[in-house]
Amino acid sequence: RAYDPAMARLGQSLQVDDRLATVLRTRADTATAARTQYRQLIDLLGSRAAPSSPGLADAAYARLDALGDVLPARVQSAILREAGIRVRNPALVDRLARAEPQVAAAALATAHLDESEWLPLIPRLPLIARGFLRHRRDLPLRVRAMLEQLGVQDLVLPQPAELLVQAPPTPPPAAPS
Repeated sequence: RAYDPAMARLGQSLQVDDRLATVLRTRADTATAARTQYRQLIDLLGSRAAPSSPGLADAAYARLDALGDVLPARVQSAILREAGIRVRNPALVDRLARAEPQVAAAALATAHLDESEWLPLIPRLPLIARGFLRHRRDLPLRVRAMLEQLGVQDLVLPQPAELLVQAPPTPPPAAPS
């Protein structure tokens, strides 16, 4: 058959991204494989594009939950804080915010959502997860205003004014006579 540019363009638009299915077909029966698969699932689910099949997404979230039960929170947290990890999907952020506090803190510290994604998500987050967001200085103004409206503030107490005044120097001990 002769090369047909129109068919070639059509073929390009019909390409299917099967990375998620490939990851799910892989066994994670060692600690290294579990860490690798957790990282891959975070990366794939963390992108803004929804998986091609809702059933595939459900299976991926179920596998992520199972791996979360196997991997220690410190390992999950470290993976979430790795350079290059993408956490840009509100559904993934919502799910990770309900994990152990160390995992939730890492997910919320590294999540990159738009204002239009944060605003409906924040009221649904657990209180402790909302508290982790108070440390973020890069959130849009309306998101910070919503957090304040919901009572999420920095919990550090201000120092009393009398402690801010420098105390006079202590005199040296008297010499024995």
